[in-house]
Amino acid sequence: MRIFKTFIAAAALFAGLTANAQTCPGCAEAQELGYKPYPHWFIQVQGGVGTTFTNRKFTDLISPTASVGFGRWFAPAVGARLHVNAWESKGGFKSIENTYKFKYVNTNIDLLVNLNNLFAKKNFHRLNFILVGGLGLNYAWGNDDLIAIKNLPAESTSNAWGKGQTRESLLSHNLRAGLLIDYNVAKHFSIGLEVDANSLDDRFNSKYNDSDDWMVTAQLSLTYKFGFKKCNRQPAPEPVVVREEPKPEPKPVVVPKPEPKPEPVVVKEEPLKETIFYLIRESNVDPKPILEKCAAWAKKYPNKTLTVQGYADKGTGNPKINVGYAKSRADKVAAGLQALGVEKSRITVSSYGDTVQPFAENDKNRCVIIEGK
Repeated sequence: MRIFKTFIAAAALFAGLTANAQTCPGCAEAQELGYKPYPHWFIQVQGGVGTTFTNRKFTDLISPTASVGFGRWFAPAVGARLHVNAWESKGGFKSIENTYKFKYVNTNIDLLVNLNNLFAKKNFHRLNFILVGGLGLNYAWGNDDLIAIKNLPAESTSNAWGKGQTRESLLSHNLRAGLLIDYNVAKHFSIGLEVDANSLDDRFNSKYNDSDDWMVTAQLSLTYKFGFKKCNRQPAPEPVVVREEPKPEPKPVVVPKPEPKPEPVVVKEEPLKETIFYLIRESNVDPKPILEKCAAWAKKYPNKTLTVQGYADKGTGNPKINVGYAKSRADKVAAGLQALGVEKSRITVSSYGDTVQPFAENDKNRCVIIEGK
């Protein structure tokens, strides 16, 4: 009972610390996924093999095993599950050839710790490494094979199950430690491999040697996840409206006396092409120096127009999300130019999502290109 209380207290403390530490990380990921990856419930089925360690080669004692689990991830790094493992186990003696079989069922409450989410800033990973630790009860029965073996060796079996020489059944403790390697196939499904070491009563394998028996299981798993919370998508920013100040009434024109016309000054047109780069999932930057340069060019060449083209990189996100990023970037740049005095009629805005990649390097394609024509 004392071990169980300590286990529950540690799990609660760990969950609280992890939840507080990871409140902000994962917000951007949830926006991209369209749902919050944590918390959620899960159901798990597993199948594989197990073996016990005694004075017989462990390869001679390999037996089939299966499990079912039900649990919940309370935070990105901490979860818990109720796990039932059962089927068949084997025992044997070094001095005789025969092995004997018996049935068992193992019920545990496990604490799950996702190492990826514990140490990384992101909360969603395709491949996850999960530590497993738990405690529970083991029930074993049906070891009639041992009774049938003739000429048992000197190893003591007098304390194996029941009282005296009887071997009806055995109820004992189980302590577990293991590792689950889990791969997210889709939103609701993942596959994995779990290896557990279970510490059981000394009499589990029907032999008595003054130390706990060890059973190791290796199982493939299929997990169904459900109960995800929806992600409230942030609304698109409202366009910036630039109000035009009323123009003052023109003053009477005083026609001066004609003066000799100076020689016409030929102004060599300066080309304009500027690029604003963005970080991943970013559309709010402060490109004021670039916008001021473009506004000055427009003022110098009042008969020219500006094109504003928004892009998103193809290597991250998905086409639906990238269309929104490209448009938001282009609209905000156009609004910034208008705020600096460039007439809206002189600005042409277009966005291409990730369908057009102006640069060979993926990360440079999160950009807005401004050209003067």
